[in-house]
Amino acid sequence: MTANTLVKDTGLSLSRLYALRFGYAVLAIGLAIETWPVVLRHDLSWRGTESLVYCILSAISLLSFVGLRHPVRMLPLLVFESAWKVIWLSAVALPIWLSGQMDDETWGYTASCLLVVIFLAVVPWPYVYRHYVLAPGDRWR
Repeated sequence: MTANTLVKDTGLSLSRLYALRFGYAVLAIGLAIETWPVVLRHDLSWRGTESLVYCILSAISLLSFVGLRHPVRMLPLLVFESAWKVIWLSAVALPIWLSGQMDDETWGYTASCLLVVIFLAVVPWPYVYRHYVLAPGDRWR
């Protein structure tokens, strides 16, 4: 399948496909730098929520590299990334900020999550709406 065929099949412009690839690259490389060293060099006491989060983020990093090759097929990954960050910013960071109780750790997470603007900008939301909301679902039987 050539790039022109993909553009015709999806209705997305080549520039939109490159924008998506940029989003996947930011996610893939950023998470790889942040998570893979921790995952590969931890001690045996590494357990609990922290270990789960790092492993999940490492998996997202790997799948983001797949998104570089298949930007449209991997769109749910960017939608997921956008959704959880917007939810965290709304449900956690905003109330803490409004109450004047932001600490350094929460500011760090907030700054990281504000990168969601990149994903919100590159995701073709009309395409997502047409293909994931309006389109008929797969059969159940």
